Amino acid sequence: MLNSSSSEIIQQFIHSVVQSHEIATGLKKLTSHEQIVDYASSKGFSFTKAEWDEFVRLDSESLSSQAKQASHFHETNHWSWAFRQVSSWRAMLMEGADQGSS
Repeated sequence: MLNSSSSEIIQQFIHSVVQSHEIATGLKKLTSHEQIVDYASSKGFSFTKAEWDEFVRLDSESLSSQAKQASHFHETNHWSWAFRQVSSWRAMLMEGADQGSS
């Protein structure tokens, strides 16, 4: 279960990605949820993989079925994969981000 303290830390991490180009750029090479959790920890945001998974699950509940499909469609080795994991980060992607090279 995701407690309010963990949720707040995760939200702070998500916000830092939105606000900092440097932190956002670090997401491009990540290919798993474990790597996202480790990356967050390296930036001073400590939460568990289980807490992250629960946050992502709750975040995706508000999506339409089409948006859910789009967020899970892309291969993990594409540079935009990590950005597709939560709605705030998906909003950062420009149309066509799924095309081209990594």
